[in-house]
Amino acid sequence: MPAHVSNKIANGATRNIVVRGAASKQITTDDIRDHLDHIHNLIVVDVKLKNGDAYVSTNSIHNALFARTCMMSRTAYKGLRIDWYADECALALPKATSRMPPTAAPQPSRKIPFTNPYTVLGADSAGSDSDEDEESYMTSGVRVNYTEPQAA
Repeated sequence: MPAHVSNKIANGATRNIVVRGAASKQITTDDIRDHLDHIHNLIVVDVKLKNGDAYVSTNSIHNALFARTCMMSRTAYKGLRIDWYADECALALPKATSRMPPTAAPQPSRKIPFTNPYTVLGADSAGSDSDEDEESYMTSGVRVNYTEPQAA
């Protein structure tokens, strides 16, 4: 729900509008329906005249906000008070919660032994004076400089 709509709800806005003194201006239920007909997605559920006031039930609070603003700008409603009246289906709004993503527990990192990636390039022992200096060793799970023992 947009923040401006929830602020209006907190101040008493509902999906129902009451036009105080509508009978004094001779506004009929058909007039109200015609005045609100141009509002996109607004459905006027019901219009009742009671004690000189017009009670207008709509389909949503957001559309009722726009409808009330529109009605207040029309000359037919000049001098009339346009208020909200209680919604028969109203429930209390849930408390707003912050939308912070849950923090993931840090995963222990697996330590990888450091190996020189260029040792394979020097495996031909060029520049080495003797074969006795060479030793086999493991790098990334591969034995380097390993020679099979020869049978005598």
